[in-house]
Amino acid sequence: MTLKDLTSHIEDIKKSLNSELEQVDQKELEKELKKFLEYGVPIEQAKKTIIKKFGGETIFNNQSNTDRTLISKLQPNDQNVNLLCRVISINPKDILVKGENRKIFFGILGDESGTISFTAWNNIDIEKEDVIEISNAYTREWQGNIQLNFGDRVNIEKTDKNKLPPEAFKPKKVKVNELKSGIGSVDITVLILEINERVVNVNGENKTVFSGIIGDETGKAQFTSWFDFKIKEGLTYQITGGYIKSWRGIPQLTFDENSTVKKLSKNTIAEDAIITKKLQIHDLINKKGAIDIKIEGTLIEIKAGSGIITRCSKCNRALRDNECTIHGKIEGKTDLRIKSIVDDGTGAINIILNKDLSEKILDKKFQDYEKISQEDAINDISKKLFAQRVLVSGNALSDDYGTTLIAKDIDIINIDIKQKSEKILQDLEELQ
Repeated sequence: MTLKDLTSHIEDIKKSLNSELEQVDQKELEKELKKFLEYGVPIEQAKKTIIKKFGGETIFNNQSNTDRTLISKLQPNDQNVNLLCRVISINPKDILVKGENRKIFFGILGDESGTISFTAWNNIDIEKEDVIEISNAYTREWQGNIQLNFGDRVNIEKTDKNKLPPEAFKPKKVKVNELKSGIGSVDITVLILEINERVVNVNGENKTVFSGIIGDETGKAQFTSWFDFKIKEGLTYQITGGYIKSWRGIPQLTFDENSTVKKLSKNTIAEDAIITKKLQIHDLINKKGAIDIKIEGTLIEIKAGSGIITRCSKCNRALRDNECTIHGKIEGKTDLRIKSIVDDGTGAINIILNKDLSEKILDKKFQDYEKISQEDAINDISKKLFAQRVLVSGNALSDDYGTTLIAKDIDIINIDIKQKSEKILQDLEELQ
C-alpha cells in the first residue's frame, strides 16, 4: 500500500474520532494501522478496530461501502467487496452440505482490469453477459488463486452495460507463456497440438466439450471449448474472446459460442517451433504450474511413499492402511513409485516417477522390488539415485504444499568431474 493510500485511510480514522480525540498523534495512528496490515487484517476491519480503540464511531462505513474496487486490486480475505463487472460465465452445481443437497453457482466475472472466479452460496438472478453491481462480497484464496464469494449479506443488481468502460469488453493480445488466471479476455493465435472430445451433463442436458493442448513458439497450454468450432489437430487458429482458468497452477484457455475462432494459414505457426521449454526451478515455482517443461537438477532426497505401494483398483489412488479416500476399504493392486526432491541451486521441487520411469532410472524391474522388504527397496533406491544429476520433463502442478513435477521422462546426466573442474578453473582465470 502506498503512502498516499495510507494517508487517506488515516484521514478516515481521524474524521471518525470524537472531537476531543481528533488530535490523536498521526504517527501513532500510522503505527497502529501498519501493524494490522502486516498481520493481514483487511483494511476496513483494521480501521474499525483502531477507531473503536480510540473511542470513535465508524461513520465512514457507508461511504467506503459504495467505493468500487477493480478486480486486479483484490487480495485474499478482503471483506465488504464492491465491484462493477460483467458476468462472463455462470453455472449451477449440486453439492452435499451436512447431508443435505444444495445448489450453488460458480463462474467468472470481469472488468477492465481482469477476471476472477466466483462462487454464490445462494440462488442469484443473473445471466451470462449481464453487467452487475456487487456489494458486500468477500474473497478467499483457493489453490493459489483469489476467489470471490457471495454470502448471505451480498447485494447484486443488474445495471447498464455502458457503465463499464470499453476496455472491459476488449480482448488482450497475448502469447501462450503469458496466459494466467485473471488477465481477462484474450486474443491468441495457437496451433492445435491435441484435441479430444467428451460428453458432460450440464443442467440435465448432455453437452459435447472439446479439450486438448495448444501451443506457439513460447510454450504449450491446455484448452477447453464449450462449442463445436470444427477445430482440427495440426491447424492454426486465432481465438478471440477466450478466458483463462487455472487448476493447481496450470492455466487453461476456455472459450464458447461468445468467442470467435478463425482458421489461419497452415504455416502461421510451425510445429517444430513448439519445443519443450527448459526452466530453472525458481522460475517454475514462480509460474505456479506449467505443462510440458524440462528442469535439470540434483536428486537430494527420496521421500516417504516411494518404493512398492498399493493403489485403488477403481481410481488408481495410492491407498493408506488399505483404504482409498474415495472408495474406502478396498482390495488394491501393487505398484512401483518414486517420490523425490530435485534441487538446481535456484530452488527445489517435488518429482513423482511412475512405474515405467522408476524402472528406467533404476535399471531394475518392479518384480525385483516385490521380492524384498520395503526398507531394503528404499535403501536400494536411495543408494542408486541420491546426488544424481537428472534431466526431467513433465507437467508441473502447484498447491499449498509446493510445486510437484509429474514426470513424463527422466534421464541421469553423467558428469565428467575432471572436465567440469577444468571449466570452472578456466572461468575463474578469465575473471582475474
